[in-house]
Amino acid sequence: MNLYGAQHHILVHSNAIDAEAHQHTFIQVTIALENHFQIEVQGEIISTAVIVLNSNISHHLQVSGQPVVLLLIDSTSQMATAFKQYMGKRNYASFPEELGKEVAEHIKRRLPLLNDAETYRVFLQELMTLFQLDYTPPAITDSRIKELIQHMKDCTDSEHSIRMYAEQFGLSNSRLSHLFKENTGISLSGYMLLHKLQKASYLIFQGTSITDAAMAAGFDKPSHFANTSKRLLGMTAKDIRKDSVFLQVSSLH
Repeated sequence: MNLYGAQHHILVHSNAIDAEAHQHTFIQVTIALENHFQIEVQGEIISTAVIVLNSNISHHLQVSGQPVVLLLIDSTSQMATAFKQYMGKRNYASFPEELGKEVAEHIKRRLPLLNDAETYRVFLQELMTLFQLDYTPPAITDSRIKELIQHMKDCTDSEHSIRMYAEQFGLSNSRLSHLFKENTGISLSGYMLLHKLQKASYLIFQGTSITDAAMAAGFDKPSHFANTSKRLLGMTAKDIRKDSVFLQVSSLH
């Protein structure tokens, strides 16, 4: 499994995903790289190559023995907005067969070459162009938000709360959240959840125990991290550790 951690999404490349029936606040895009997969959405079984699900839609995905890519996107981001415009008022939408093949070939060709934030940024932009979706990463102009993002990238804190960061900048919780959304197009709470999940995964890949990684990333207890990982990524912390590679990438500048 390869895991790519960006500011507004996580990309998972795996041959096995076992996510029990659940729903979450993220926009989810699932892409088959070889054969069609089956996904249960609100009790309906769908066979497809590429599907996007709206947030808070119950679904069950179980894939074994075939490569898929899973995108979990903060629902408040501009990237999510592009996919939501494609769905319209629907709970989910599949993409045309030929487009799915083009997307799969692009991913298979480019994923092995990704090694830093810049190559990932180009890969993501090309992917959105293939999907024929309008996506332009936002420009961050507020120095406080730039500093906050850099601080979280470099953080060694185990506490991650809006209150803590708001106090550091002399702002109220609501003001900091507003500035963050205004500058990035992403909710601060959603960003922080992705940050904690990515940090815990990174530490596990570095050899830290699952318990220590969960606590260092800011989860109140290891079971909270385990449940979050299983619910969002469809795999346990132990699954993440086995034969996995993690790359921290960024699409915010």
